[in-house]
Amino acid sequence: MRRFGLKLWSKDFVKNIDFVADAEKALKEGKFDYLELFALPFLFEEIKEEVKARFGQIKTIIHASHAMQGLDLAVKEEFDNNKKRLEAAQQFADLLNAEMIILHPGCGVGEACLAESIRQFKAMNDARLTVENLPAYCSQTKRLLHGVTVEEIKRFIEETGAKFCLDFSHAICGANSSKRDIYEVLSGFKALKPSMYHLCDGEVESTNDSHLHYGEGNYDLRRLVREFTDEGALLTMETGHGIPNDVQPWLDDISYIRRVIA
Repeated sequence: MRRFGLKLWSKDFVKNIDFVADAEKALKEGKFDYLELFALPFLFEEIKEEVKARFGQIKTIIHASHAMQGLDLAVKEEFDNNKKRLEAAQQFADLLNAEMIILHPGCGVGEACLAESIRQFKAMNDARLTVENLPAYCSQTKRLLHGVTVEEIKRFIEETGAKFCLDFSHAICGANSSKRDIYEVLSGFKALKPSMYHLCDGEVESTNDSHLHYGEGNYDLRRLVREFTDEGALLTMETGHGIPNDVQPWLDDISYIRRVIA
């Protein structure tokens, strides 16, 4: 059976503790299959005890900061700062025995940006690092990105030994930006043998990553899951925006997706 994960942010432990408590209850009751924790920089010492107490026995994947939080692997001069920002993710991974730390490629396009991202990724020297494919541009900042194509992600994997997180929405948006068939692109990514996946709904012809809840867009979710993932796959539900009150929207999501793929 495919496994679906709930995503929390480390800032939730400071600003939205009721949501954290609701997530803890749902995870311990088996309503979700694992936790993905987005580890913002510099919060570890403040919240580590509570994180351990609530989720120490829960299967967890860690997501490191990215360019929105100042971690941009493509900037050579930021290498030391990038290492410091990644450290929070590594600390949470140690704390929760996580086997994967998702790390984005950086900003910018062209060989120089790609090569520097690969160099820094490799220099982080952590076997848990898991590269995630990106859309052609950031939906918030509009900055151009790399790590978009199958060929670029293949280079990351081959040159760094990284695991791979296939983000379906990023792949669809990237394919649309280059006017390529989305299923042809997804087949290329599938051949890279992803270790896990990110799944949301969206507009199938859009280049904008919208993180819609399941059923709010027009992605063929059944085809995405059944054709491009295997039984036992880990799929984080990257759905929704804003500050959540409780986990009900994600309970609705997991019910929806299990019904669709049955």
